[in-house]
Amino acid sequence: MMAFGQLLPRRRSRVTDVVNPRREMEKMFDHFFKNFRDLTDWEPQSLFRGATFPSIDMYEEKDKYVMKAEVPGFEKENIKISMTDQTLQLRGEIKQEEEKQERNYHYNERYYGSFVREIALPSAVNADQIRAAFKNGILTVELPKSKEALPKEIKIEEK
Repeated sequence: MMAFGQLLPRRRSRVTDVVNPRREMEKMFDHFFKNFRDLTDWEPQSLFRGATFPSIDMYEEKDKYVMKAEVPGFEKENIKISMTDQTLQLRGEIKQEEEKQERNYHYNERYYGSFVREIALPSAVNADQIRAAFKNGILTVELPKSKEALPKEIKIEEK
């Protein structure tokens, strides 16, 4: 049985809060929905069915930004990447397999549908040089910084 807190994307933090409001809220939801699970087949995850949001990591190197997104189950042909101003947009879709009526499902939890994720970049990038790779459900996008965004060394002159 999946706990409510496992349904939502998490931010990883190196700092552990003494009182974590999110964790407390997850406990309250789990406690509230426990009685429903005992009485019916209804699951709280059905509230979020059809909603997906790929988890991403994004970091900055001297000359580029690197974004990695988890998109398990997707094929690279079903993922689209676009760049507008300083916003990177990811789109993806998984189409449902043809359902066979004669199947007697015990579980039917796999996700089918689409997502759109927009990531604001801290500075301008060279859109013509963006590169993307896809391997084992991980999409990696390298976004080279524009010349204006690269650090510049300023020479100090004597007067």
